[in-house]
Amino acid sequence: MQNATAYRRVRGAEEIVSIADACLGGLRGRSALLVGPQEERCPYTDLLQQAGMKYLYQEDTPAQVSAILPHIQLLISVPTARPPVPLLTAASIARGCIGRRTPLLIFDLSESTSSVEELAGLLPAVCLYTPDDLQRIFSRLA
Repeated sequence: MQNATAYRRVRGAEEIVSIADACLGGLRGRSALLVGPQEERCPYTDLLQQAGMKYLYQEDTPAQVSAILPHIQLLISVPTARPPVPLLTAASIARGCIGRRTPLLIFDLSESTSSVEELAGLLPAVCLYTPDDLQRIFSRLA
């Protein structure tokens, strides 16, 4: 059972990284931020390093996200499956996007409630994939 869960986690990470690669026109030389517990970030860390990311920032909680946002093109929120999930607010994302000229791609990979406030997807430089968006995408691929 544990091996099956680990396989699904890695397979899901491969699909997310593939979507990010397509959306950003490649990952080589770009920078990303992974937010969530280390054990949840691990499959993404490995895949993003293999893809040639220039910088890979990692945070356990969203507390410092707005300070890092100006330096990244990709944010992946991988919260723990156990509630409560700390919310990454649209206000903190907006603060980090002040003066931004390049798009910011955000994946909210929460399994229960959203870990990224959906209003963030309305910000001009932000493309947010919510858990519902990803579920629709993956159901079409199945």
